[in-house]
Amino acid sequence: MKHNAKGHQRQQELYDTAARLFAEQGFHATSMRQLAQSLGLTKSSLYHYIASKDELLFQILDSYISDALVEIENLVADQSRPPDERLTQFIQFYARFYAGDRPRLVLLVNELDSLQPERRQVLVEKERRYMAVLTGLLSELKVTGRLKDMPEAVAAFAFFGMVHYTYKWFRPDGPASPSQLADHFLEIFTRGVMR
Repeated sequence: MKHNAKGHQRQQELYDTAARLFAEQGFHATSMRQLAQSLGLTKSSLYHYIASKDELLFQILDSYISDALVEIENLVADQSRPPDERLTQFIQFYARFYAGDRPRLVLLVNELDSLQPERRQVLVEKERRYMAVLTGLLSELKVTGRLKDMPEAVAAFAFFGMVHYTYKWFRPDGPASPSQLADHFLEIFTRGVMR
């Protein structure tokens, strides 16, 4: 059991280090040798943990997207709660989650196309599930007359763009925490900026 926990910790360290290096230098510009050195490993011992650089990028992004997806689908599953309440929880979680891990967000935005097509497709399908959740909530709001007259997909893409672009400017150790940023995004997305 101790060995498994240590192995998991080592794998997490590998993923975190690789995410940081890939985000800073670019996926293609980062060598497995650099990654091994950053971890204090030899290049050959690095392959004990991972089969290829492509697989490593896939595993980093798949676990990131999947963790968020499980949480999101759980948040909105309770149909007894009104759609605006579920939308609030979706927005706050999504913004907090994605703004809170800059290296992985950089990879999601910039390096998805670096993956082999079949691996990329797995992640694109999961991203479509995010889209389906958000447009579904917006459709529920439209039915109740709470959503302005606009296509749900346009509103959803505007939200995702707002959050995904934070990697360019947001710093978790800056004046606003990821939770505070999530509150600001909720206000902007659901009420606008004008008094």
